[in-house]
Amino acid sequence: MDVKVVFLAHRVEFLELLREEVEGYTTIILEEPEDRLLKRFLDGYLSLEDYVKLSNTSFPVYTMHQARLLKDLHSKGVEIIQVEPYLEIIEEIYQSIEIGRFEEYSIDLRVKKVLEVEKDVVGALINYQEELLRGNFDRIVSRIIEFAKKDAERFKLRDRMRAEAISDLKIDGEIVVEAGYLHILLPRYLEEKGIRTSTVNLVEKASILNNLKLMENPGDILTKAYMMEIGLGEDERLKAAQSLLYLLLISRGEKTPTHEILFPHLVEEIEIINKINNMDYEECKEEFYRIYRKRAKLNYLKCNLY
Repeated sequence: MDVKVVFLAHRVEFLELLREEVEGYTTIILEEPEDRLLKRFLDGYLSLEDYVKLSNTSFPVYTMHQARLLKDLHSKGVEIIQVEPYLEIIEEIYQSIEIGRFEEYSIDLRVKKVLEVEKDVVGALINYQEELLRGNFDRIVSRIIEFAKKDAERFKLRDRMRAEAISDLKIDGEIVVEAGYLHILLPRYLEEKGIRTSTVNLVEKASILNNLKLMENPGDILTKAYMMEIGLGEDERLKAAQSLLYLLLISRGEKTPTHEILFPHLVEEIEIINKINNMDYEECKEEFYRIYRKRAKLNYLKCNLY
């Protein structure tokens, strides 16, 4: 089996580039759990609006645009397969709890491993969020490092499980594997399974097309270093501090491309990263407390308005 792994951020602005990469291929393997809703939508039994609504997605704009792309590819004969066993197990864990069969389901060794990793990640995330509420910069930075280490282990397990699942597929033809840009170990694990692999990074491609200097989110640098088991030395706490500022400064809402700005998320990210990359640890701390005090004041004013 030969595959082309296409790395991307799951945002509307990258879907047209993904379309270009799928051109001439017979199969696309999506990075998501198997979902009967998608099949019903692709086969015409479910409207676009109902598909997005029933998907209960946190990103309805992206889900809508992605669904349109997939429907078009499906109409042209592209086979669309969903493969993400880690997230599939997470969904099945919740389902087993709802029907009272969790103990029976959790006996499986793969489920146990997912539970173990997920527990570590969620625990580290809660610790970070609690420390963030307390507002101690140095302790928050330590919690970010702890979370990034646990999250790196989750990425490694997800990529290994996904590579195994893809290798079990009995499909021929030209195959594209969609992958989030942080799933950097997936090609290695696919190669270990005897699958010849090439890669394309749409974030890099978009940067080149728009004459932008690609700059990595410091939090991503931190997580990738742990995934690759690369020591950052003194840069570890600096990257964690910069990543905290990034999280505070980046906007949360979904953005759609316009004629003026084709990659609005990417442009915003690069602007913010360029700013924080020039800041040392103490400057990050000073900026954090400035933002923290400002937001605390705004929250106080809101509480006194109602």
